[in-house]
Amino acid sequence: MLPGANLARMLAQMGFDFVLIDCEHGDISDSAMHASAAAIAAQGCSPIIRIPAPENWLVKRALDTGAHGLLCPMMSTPAQARALVSYAKFPPAVGSSLVGDSLPGVRGAGSPFAPAAWNMGMGDYLKKANKNVFIAVQIETVEGLENCEEIAKVEGIDMLFVGPNDLCSSMGFPALEHPNIPEVQSAIERVLKAAHDAGKYAGMFCTAADQVQKRFEQGFDFMNLGADIVAIGVWNGTELAKLQSIRNPQP
Repeated sequence: MLPGANLARMLAQMGFDFVLIDCEHGDISDSAMHASAAAIAAQGCSPIIRIPAPENWLVKRALDTGAHGLLCPMMSTPAQARALVSYAKFPPAVGSSLVGDSLPGVRGAGSPFAPAAWNMGMGDYLKKANKNVFIAVQIETVEGLENCEEIAKVEGIDMLFVGPNDLCSSMGFPALEHPNIPEVQSAIERVLKAAHDAGKYAGMFCTAADQVQKRFEQGFDFMNLGADIVAIGVWNGTELAKLQSIRNPQP
């Protein structure tokens, strides 16, 4: 959530499969997004960018950094999902055909940064990006939940990712209480089943390793873990408490 190529590089070197660059809720400018994506990719780690909304220009800017994948919030309808896929794909080659109800790709070619982040020439990138760029959408509204089965079936959508806080809030409950609300947990199970029934991955937001283990055991395939600013706050809070006990020893 914090900007900076040095921070992004450090996280990429720690052994994570991917680092999420959060351009929805994070303090990430366009320039910082570019720098972070390049720094992460250079370490052999996948930069995934969460865009603020499913809009064409935001998809283009994110993928032009060389991001290996997109995470798009607030996905509510199959039509939105089909449009998102078209924004992320280059136009089909002559002689190729669309699959199902897919829309033709409309992504523009031109960024030199994307091929560099993938360590390939422009020609190869243009040929391979449509197949290799990972597209995930967040199910985090009641409307998205009701449409999750159809969203999962959209050609080009690779993963349904549960945003539990907003989903909980959309269902009429306090956002952070989702672990203890049976209706929300049932909704999460529904999204998981919808993804797997469609042959897609299922993802889940987690804040601790024990949560990751729980969701893996539940059947989820993809979990993020915490955030940089949270880690900084937790470490400083823990160490500050130790310092205060040193300065003010208990009688």
